[in-house]
Amino acid sequence: MSAGSPAGEHGPTSRNEEHVEHDETGRRSVLSARRMRIPTRGWVGGLLVVLALVVGIGWSVSSPLASSPDDDYHLGSIWCPRPVGQSCETSVVDGAPVVKVPRAVADSSMRCFAFKTNSAGCAMGYRDDDLVWSTRYDDGNYPTGFYRVHHLLIGQDVQTSALLMRGLNVALCVGLVTALLLLARPVQRHRLGLALLITWSPIGVYFISSNNPSSWAITGVLVYATGMYLATTSEGRRRAGLIACAVAGALMSLASRYDASFYLFVVGVALLVAVRWRRALWPEMVLTAVLGFLGVRAMVVSGHTDAIPGVGSTGPEGGFLHRLIVGIETAPKYVGGFWGLGWAPGWGDVPLWARAPYILAILAAGGVILLAVTSGSWRKWLGVGVMLGAIVGLPAVFYAAGVFRELEAYQARYVLPLFAPLLFLLLTVDEDEPLRLTRAQTTWLGLSVVGCHVLSHHTVLMRFVVGVTPDWVLNLDAAPQWWWDVPVTPMTVWAVTSCAFLALTVAVLRSVEDRCACRREEDV
Repeated sequence: MSAGSPAGEHGPTSRNEEHVEHDETGRRSVLSARRMRIPTRGWVGGLLVVLALVVGIGWSVSSPLASSPDDDYHLGSIWCPRPVGQSCETSVVDGAPVVKVPRAVADSSMRCFAFKTNSAGCAMGYRDDDLVWSTRYDDGNYPTGFYRVHHLLIGQDVQTSALLMRGLNVALCVGLVTALLLLARPVQRHRLGLALLITWSPIGVYFISSNNPSSWAITGVLVYATGMYLATTSEGRRRAGLIACAVAGALMSLASRYDASFYLFVVGVALLVAVRWRRALWPEMVLTAVLGFLGVRAMVVSGHTDAIPGVGSTGPEGGFLHRLIVGIETAPKYVGGFWGLGWAPGWGDVPLWARAPYILAILAAGGVILLAVTSGSWRKWLGVGVMLGAIVGLPAVFYAAGVFRELEAYQARYVLPLFAPLLFLLLTVDEDEPLRLTRAQTTWLGLSVVGCHVLSHHTVLMRFVVGVTPDWVLNLDAAPQWWWDVPVTPMTVWAVTSCAFLALTVAVLRSVEDRCACRREEDV
């Protein structure tokens, strides 16, 4: 008994100590793994931000000055923001008011290649101190905020100044979207990334990286809509940060276009019906109401409901109802225009129609929409219905009311700012479960989106570097007719931008991939 007692006393104790040591070792392993994973995630996140900047900068250098719609107007307005008399020399020539701007941004600078697809972007070799009179500048058709901010970047070199402005637009977009992704919950983060991947490439990225006010409109409306919605589902500092992002997006919208200002009201109505409002959310509710009111006020007080300088208000033939129906029937074309169908980049002269890469993006978008409509509440359907009604209804109403003589004069890019928020709400409202796509589904989405981006970017580069020829030049480095005075070639820009976009696409799609389903596929 005396010999057996120690064994009986110490045996269980030793086993318990082993279990304790094992548990402590397991905890240490978990803590160690977490410590290792946090820096890794930070490193990967930083890399993704750099890749997004590379994509934006790649697009920003892919076209010359005055190469996007009404660029001569917007560049002239940047050089001479309101009040015009305080920023530039003014005069009257042939009865028309004019301002003095550098020749490189005047209305004559783009005539050698605009609407002439066989002509590359012309580098005319203008002296930066060569000033001429121009009739193309803003005298009240647009808010002045966008122009005044970019006016601060004007330097001695016109081209460098314009590129810095494009870079600023890219940086603002990437910075604000990154802030949203960091502050959002993982389930929401993945859905936002997928919505942007589907809706912004290639036309959204093209305009964000341009000198056009549509850059701020696209970024601002998205950041406002997603930031405000995410704030209603968050708490503490995360909530405060999201509200700050939403306010920044609203300010960008108010400073860019009057129709983008009105979109603050549209988004506000959508949020009013989509959010589960409660007493604790009174700051978001008040802010949404105030910003919506400011958006409507900016649109009404401006006295301008047209989005294109110089378009008159004389109505087209036919009654209001007839024109309204025609406008609604054209809605599918507007949706296709979000990827370049009917409204191509440049002055509408980049021949995306020749290879039709937008078909790939439309197929991918259809798949994601089918995934998003598998479930939902009445709040989700009403909120999405408000956004969809604005996208379909605004062009039709403007045409029916006679604001535009031709329906296509109201371009798809004017309602593009509402598209990404619409898809985000469709994917996110009242959805708490993670998205579950199979490996085959993510592969198909990736091939479609990347294929559209790569083909569209090459077509834009080809249009301006060598011009459009019957043999469709593939190697843009062979005989470039236009390019920047830098050691990086057009094909290098295309390759690096394409690889960066591919990496971003893989990261987004991996985040929504159902790993369990993928393992089951591999087992089969």
